Amino acid sequence: MRCMATAQHAGVPEIVTLKSLQVQDLDPVLEEEALAWRSLLRWDFTASAELVRRFLRIHALAGYALISRDRVAGYCYYVCEERKGLIGDLFLAREHAGTQNEDHLLGAVLNELICTPYLQRIEAQLMMLHGPFERPMPLAAFSEVFPRIFMMADLAEVAQLPAASAAHSTRIVPWSEHRQEEAAMLIASAYQGHVDSRINDQYRSYAGAKRFLLNIVQYPGCGKFYPAGSFMAEDSKGRLCGIVLSSHIADDVGHVTQICVAPEWKGRGIGYELMRAALLAMQRAGCDRVSLTVTASNPGAIQLYQRMGFRATRRFAAYVWDGF
Repeated sequence: MRCMATAQHAGVPEIVTLKSLQVQDLDPVLEEEALAWRSLLRWDFTASAELVRRFLRIHALAGYALISRDRVAGYCYYVCEERKGLIGDLFLAREHAGTQNEDHLLGAVLNELICTPYLQRIEAQLMMLHGPFERPMPLAAFSEVFPRIFMMADLAEVAQLPAASAAHSTRIVPWSEHRQEEAAMLIASAYQGHVDSRINDQYRSYAGAKRFLLNIVQYPGCGKFYPAGSFMAEDSKGRLCGIVLSSHIADDVGHVTQICVAPEWKGRGIGYELMRAALLAMQRAGCDRVSLTVTASNPGAIQLYQRMGFRATRRFAAYVWDGF
């Protein structure tokens, strides 16, 4: 690796671009990260790691690596989407983990992004931060922090969940990819004024929600999309009033990637019944556990998930930078 041939001060980490690395340079860190995701979240990180390797091979992965004693100690990458930068991941090997190194990497990425002329916003959800997630972040004057919760449920008891008295004029039906446009309109409506639309601006518009759905179906960031564990709620005229989307994050672990109900249908048991259908489907598929993430300032959703057997297993945060 040419960048590592430069002299370094002993023990002082160096920042280099990811585009200067070879796959083998980052492999030890990716292998450690895969172990961390599996042990902490029961999440198979293989597909995400392979995506990183694929872009490294063609020197197209934007971001930075932290080098210590001629070895990669951690990395942080990003992608740009129209006028927004998305920080996809930040991970440091355990012996180098800490607030100072995390901020060093994150600061390098943020400084590059804010100097990109057309960018107006940066988003990140960094599950593997070792330091306090609610600490002041680099460029704190432009940032907002949203505490979030990773929750997990044991599916052994899902069969005992009672059916809810959902609105009699609705029914739960299997997910259909042909109704993605309707689902996008539903998402934009359901998240209007919701705290999660401050975290992810794709929730604010029909066009953004369409991109969000496309990302869930095609890319491994939220696991491998599982259509048979995804459902829709219809009213008596066949119009969508709720959706739940699921994925596999490991062979034996499912994940609820999205659940929302149209504003006019909230409070009628539809969200519960959608969740119950998804959990039962994932159990039939061989999953013994299922996870989800929720914003800490959404107590109604947290109470629903707790009632269905979910318990908090990790706390992290979503970060937004704008106004720079």
